[in-house]
Amino acid sequence: MYISLLRNFLSFLLIIEVNSQYEFLRVLNGSPTTIQQFPILAQMLLDAWGNQQYVQHCAGVVLTSRHVISTAHCFQYNRETSRNYSLPQHWKVRVGSSYRNGGGTLHSVKKIISHEGFDKNLYINDIAVIVVNKKFLIGNSVRQGTIVKPGTEIMPNSICTLVGWGATERDGPQPNQLQYTTMLTIDLEDCKRRYKTIGAIITDSMLCAGRTDIDGVDGCFGDSGGPLIYKGVVVGLVSFGHACGIRYYPGVYTKVSTYTKWIVNTISNNH
Repeated sequence: MYISLLRNFLSFLLIIEVNSQYEFLRVLNGSPTTIQQFPILAQMLLDAWGNQQYVQHCAGVVLTSRHVISTAHCFQYNRETSRNYSLPQHWKVRVGSSYRNGGGTLHSVKKIISHEGFDKNLYINDIAVIVVNKKFLIGNSVRQGTIVKPGTEIMPNSICTLVGWGATERDGPQPNQLQYTTMLTIDLEDCKRRYKTIGAIITDSMLCAGRTDIDGVDGCFGDSGGPLIYKGVVVGLVSFGHACGIRYYPGVYTKVSTYTKWIVNTISNNH
């Protein structure tokens, strides 16, 4: 799993507005798996050009029969296409499939609620709730995920799992089949020091994970919004990173425990 470069945005159809210092995440160096192993995973499909061609663009986590959580940076106005991707008509949600190009069931989106404090430059409060029009059919391939309790801290060097449909080699194509990999959480102060070298800001509402001993174990574009899982519980959402899986810069995740109350309240108020 590697972090994609900004120069690859158009070729990968990463067409959200590019005005931040950060780069986006996809899965690389993962191993194939199935949706039955990770039934909480959802695909966010974007109709980028308004031609009804929906392509997997981000990921998310099923939380109820009608709600998915993802990252707010997926849903922005784009200057290249002059389209506002915060509007639900640009999106569909696929659940129940191991494959990014088909299978499972597609659901139209009723509403997208991004965190009111989301900063598109610094990626602070990078979280959103998506409401679908028709309920998911819960079963072996679609399950409701469990999110971490408010204020829970995950210790450094905890083994976590990342799942998604990102590229399996540097600058390579995204695979059709779902991939997973394991990685370690990184001490936040260490992560802050590392990212300070490129002028990026890591806050206490973020979580860092990866491998600082070897290159290439990371998350990248295509996985944005997907889950970082610790002992079966969703503790992070893929947010941003730097320089394609270079060991010095771990992946950065939205720290879910900071937003558990916001998630619960947003779901309660939006059906």
